[in-house]
Amino acid sequence: MTTPTSPRPDVHDLTALPGVRQWARRIADDLAVGHTCLLILPTGAAAHAEDLLHAVLGDRTHWQRIPPPGTLPEPAADEPEDDPGPQWSGQPPVLDLGDTFLTDLMTAAFGTDAVLTPLSPRPRPRTTLDRVKGIEARLDSLLPARAPDSDPTIDDVYRRLTVDHADGCIYVLNATDEDDPDALARLLLRLPSTVKAAGLAPEQRPRLLVAATTDRLPATTPDQLARGDVAVHWWWGALGRLDTASVTAVNRPLPSRAAAGYGPTGRTHIAEAVTQASIVEVCGPHLVLAATLATLWDGRPESLRITLATACGTHPAAPTPQHPTAHRTGALAHQPPDALRAQWNNGTIDAWDGHLRPHPATLCTAGNSTELHKLLWVAHSRTLLPLIDDAREALAAQVLPTATVSDEQMLRLYGPDLATTGNASTHDSLHAIEIGQLLSAKTNGHLHFTTQQSAALHTLRNARNLLSHRQHLPSTTLDLLLTKLSP
Repeated sequence: MTTPTSPRPDVHDLTALPGVRQWARRIADDLAVGHTCLLILPTGAAAHAEDLLHAVLGDRTHWQRIPPPGTLPEPAADEPEDDPGPQWSGQPPVLDLGDTFLTDLMTAAFGTDAVLTPLSPRPRPRTTLDRVKGIEARLDSLLPARAPDSDPTIDDVYRRLTVDHADGCIYVLNATDEDDPDALARLLLRLPSTVKAAGLAPEQRPRLLVAATTDRLPATTPDQLARGDVAVHWWWGALGRLDTASVTAVNRPLPSRAAAGYGPTGRTHIAEAVTQASIVEVCGPHLVLAATLATLWDGRPESLRITLATACGTHPAAPTPQHPTAHRTGALAHQPPDALRAQWNNGTIDAWDGHLRPHPATLCTAGNSTELHKLLWVAHSRTLLPLIDDAREALAAQVLPTATVSDEQMLRLYGPDLATTGNASTHDSLHAIEIGQLLSAKTNGHLHFTTQQSAALHTLRNARNLLSHRQHLPSTTLDLLLTKLSP
């Protein structure tokens, strides 16, 4: 096992990965045609909200940030409307009464200038039940100042955006810290509907670019928005195989020969390709885990489960393993199915490369070794089958000149099915003879193999048979095959 080092998952900035760039480009295209866009992220991706917003905006200059909660003073609470009763004006009172005793008493106390005037009642404040506050107040703060004596309403905010200031501005909001789901839903519903009613051209429409997690919105809001004029983009299947491969490659340690100043051999090239393909297949969309496993694993299939458990344990946010709901069609959709949204939100399942992928922590138990072996088989097949076929073709080219029968008889006895070769020439058809047929020709004495060629043929056959039966190659078979495949 290689010496553990700190993983470097951030060497590739998330927004520089090809899958993320493609995801951001789709959102930017929706903005360009005048749509409001909502980015829905799982809890674990909320820390990347700012980076994703900037990736979508690109080099645009006509956008404004909606201030976060708490940046504007809250409006004062309405004063009570009950009559507070008479209050002393601060002047000596005057009694306009016929009671001379009381008059003499007040004169002695305050002098002859004492007057008693009724106190003018203070004006009662107006009720402002629809006063702008919260998220609309923060949005309104971005517009030109109002008249000092104006009393804005929520409707007035949207009217100003769509009529008085319809300049195509994008209003950006990182809603991962919003604390009023209903207000956020109202914003996402009201502005697009007001813009639609105004009939503005796409380049004039004010629109929103909002990043939020599912807990910042009412549960039914995303589906309501998707049926309207809001483009809802879920962080579902956003990452792809190339993204995981990039993070894996940059975190792999250099081979010892390369570190000593020598170039890597053909064998180390192939071995490294198999190791990286296995990490990519096992980790799927979990980039931090792929980076960690890339620094820890020695590439032997037998040690993968223990090393994977170590990698999951060193990740502080590794979720509790959960078996996903039996649902096999949601991976190709643009959003997680309702039955899987809770698991998607806590990071235990996602879509990747067209498949549903549970968190690799579920693969660490001995009872779930079948699924881990299946992923290893997929990685070995993707990497080694093309190389095995190339080696088979090269071996056929070496031994065909030793044939003891004619080419036509060789094709008739050992050649591939005509349905698979079509109108291929005799030469091409002979070079397409399968490994098993080459072994039969050798056994029947129709082809002559050297000792080295015979060893290579048996190695290729054993490896191909294992992969054909959906089994990954154990270390002994893999090491022998790598030696035969090396130039």
